[in-house]
Amino acid sequence: MKLILGGVRLLIALGTFVLAGLAVMALLGFAVPQFDLLNHFQVLLFLGAVFALILSLLVFGRGRWKRWVVGAASVAFLASGVIFVPEVVGGFMPRDPLPTDSRPVLKLMTHNVFGLNFDMARVRAVIDAEQPDIIALQEYFGEQSSELHPLLKSKYPYFAQCRGGKRANIAIYSKLPFEEAEEDGACPNDAYGKQRTARIVATFKLSDGTTFSVLTTHLDWPLPVARQTMQFEALSEAVKAAKGPLLVVGDFNSTPWSYALRDFAMRSMLDRQTRNLVTFPLRFTAPHRFFPDGLMDTFPLLPLDHVLTRGPIAVHALHAAADTGSDHLPIVVTFSVTPANLQPDCCKP
Repeated sequence: MKLILGGVRLLIALGTFVLAGLAVMALLGFAVPQFDLLNHFQVLLFLGAVFALILSLLVFGRGRWKRWVVGAASVAFLASGVIFVPEVVGGFMPRDPLPTDSRPVLKLMTHNVFGLNFDMARVRAVIDAEQPDIIALQEYFGEQSSELHPLLKSKYPYFAQCRGGKRANIAIYSKLPFEEAEEDGACPNDAYGKQRTARIVATFKLSDGTTFSVLTTHLDWPLPVARQTMQFEALSEAVKAAKGPLLVVGDFNSTPWSYALRDFAMRSMLDRQTRNLVTFPLRFTAPHRFFPDGLMDTFPLLPLDHVLTRGPIAVHALHAAADTGSDHLPIVVTFSVTPANLQPDCCKP
């Protein structure tokens, strides 16, 4: 029994020291961009630190080893908590109350529909349940577009679509008319092209004359770091070029615990509205031998889909919508824009 207990204690000690090292490396991600990759897994680091701290207090008796292991677990808990906890708290901050004047209140849905999701009727059913005024779609490949577009066009007659390489297949649908910004190369139209990302900037004008814009995009995974840096820099320039109130939405393949995402928001003067709203992964590709449709249902742990705002945009509600068959949950945001005559000079188009 002593031998088994000793082995268990050794495993707990080794795991705790490794966890502490990873948590400290993630905390130093601001200085070493490669370390910042660990921040995407902060939910696991934080929960692991809590678990390690409890185990070390229960399993180890008095003595030097307990002090070392509890100390390492405490380091992991503090290093991870510095990044993870403020985001959790921020997610519970109250939203702006609904306006009492006559300004329009709008609803926007952003959703990665998933290239292996072929049940577009299910996607449409969730859209019908949420009744958004504007829809931003990612991973909107030809297979998805050919089925979903006919289901949407009567209710959402205004739309723009990009077709390109890996993550350049995006679209915006709207009940409201909009003007699409002309950006060279930002929105390709070649389904066999190699351009990896795209963006659409749509500018809306409300009945009271107020204008605002919606920018949607789909970024690559954060590895390699240099590619992510270039994509954030290009997106930041596009944000700065857009005039007036702005919503930036889409699949960023980056969590709010990442220094890279937070730095992008600060550089672009955007307010992050999504904090710990987990959306991914609802399912993973899996061997057909065990899963007939090649997909395995999982539990979402990562907040990869985001809503950011700039200027006099009040966010009244924000939530994850129902499962559409995608590996991402949709995000729905309810918002209003301060009328043009009440906007400060800095925020007018």
